[in-house]
Parts: sequence; structure tokens; C-alpha cells
Amino acid sequence: MNTAPPIRLFVFDLDDVLCGYDFDHRLNVLARMTGLEASFIEEVIWTSGFDEKCDQGNYSADEYLAGFVERLGVALSREQWIRARALSMTPDPGMLGLARAVSQTVDVSMLTNNGPLLKEALPKIIPEIAHIFGENAHFSSDFKAAKPDPAVFRRLLDHLGHHPEETLFIDDQDDYIAGAKTAGLRTHHFQGIEGLRRELAGLGVS
Repeated sequence: MNTAPPIRLFVFDLDDVLCGYDFDHRLNVLARMTGLEASFIEEVIWTSGFDEKCDQGNYSADEYLAGFVERLGVALSREQWIRARALSMTPDPGMLGLARAVSQTVDVSMLTNNGPLLKEALPKIIPEIAHIFGENAHFSSDFKAAKPDPAVFRRLLDHLGHHPEETLFIDDQDDYIAGAKTAGLRTHHFQGIEGLRRELAGLGVS
């Protein structure tokens, strides 16, 4: 007999769940904008750990952009940064529709490993996110921790007033799923919308 409590909150990841995300394309766009090698940009921004520190809430949007430019050593405007990020993202109409449908019967939230500059820009890049999730479109930087750290999940649920055993976290990354499980959440390893639809059907959610 299944004694698991009903799901009262669904938490969706952003990149490669609610939208496609092409990191290599983003690097190539930044390379064209700056005249730098994509490999150099990846090294000084991502491999160095700078971007991860932003995800963990160490910088404001302005501080992050200033640090980004300083590490590149060339000018890059806020608008260019946003454009490079936007061009790497492809909203998934099916997933956005599914999230919208689920939101009619249970609470929904989004949790993405990103910082305040994308948080500022996302409503313009993908307006549907704001329409579906509103103030519950959360970024790891909001909680001073990033996936897979179990702390980010605990802080999210404390903020939302939900219990982990009544929460389903949906993500495509194995290590993020593992972190959520450590925090006590139920999880779905996202590998496509049909698999998620079957999961929801099994939970009695449509």
C-alpha cells in the first residue's frame, strides 16, 4: 500500500527542462561579441569558478557584470550579456504548457542555478516563466547556495512553506537530483516530457 503523502509542490529546473540551453552557442556568441576565443571565455568565467560563485549568491547583478568584464579584459554591455544568454535558450512550449496546467491544481516553483543578472532579465527573455511562476521563479543566488547543495532545497522549502516529502523536484542533472534526495525531496530525473507526463499520471496530477 502506498502511504506517501500527496504532492503539494512541484519544483521545475529551468535550463534543459523548461527551456533548451546551448552553452556552446552562448560561448560562441560571446566570442563574436568580444573577439576573444570561446575557450578563453569558458576558462576565465566558468572553469575558474567565478560564475559558480555568482550562482551561490556572492555578487549583485552589477558586481557580477563588472567581474565578468574584468575577467574578459574587454568591454561587454549588460545588453550584450543578456542577448548572448537569450540566444542560447529555446523555450519548450510543451513543458511550459505542462507547468501552467499543473499550477492550476497545486503550487509550482522554479529553481535554477543562476544569479541576479539572469533573474533581472528572464521575464523579458521568456515572459511565460513570469506568467506561470510569478514570485516563485527562484534562483540559487536567492538562497546563498546552489544545487546540488542540499541547503538550497531546504531554504527554498522554508521560504515557500512546504515540506520535502510533499515536494517533487524535476531536473535533468543526476547530481542535482541526488542533492534534492539528500534534502528529503521526492524527485523526477527529467529525460523528456513524456516521461514526466507518466510520472504525473501516476501521482494523479494532470
